[in-house]
Amino acid sequence: MSIATHVQKYFWDINPKKASPKSHPEYYIKRILELGDKKAFSWLKIVFGKKRIKSVVKKSSLSPKSQNYWKLTL
Repeated sequence: MSIATHVQKYFWDINPKKASPKSHPEYYIKRILELGDKKAFSWLKIVFGKKRIKSVVKKSSLSPKSQNYWKLTL
């Protein structure tokens, strides 16, 4: 699975044609939670599901502001 066109701007450091979200879920989830918009978050939910996203929020090293926001939102 590759990353959606509207989400590629958040992954400037990788080749979008070789992207592998399912192989590195924490990388993709953390990047979208820190930098993404609503449309990117919708893509994230489709690809990983809310349960997987919640588990990353609980154990990840998001910025304190982002971590607090996502804990309250999810």
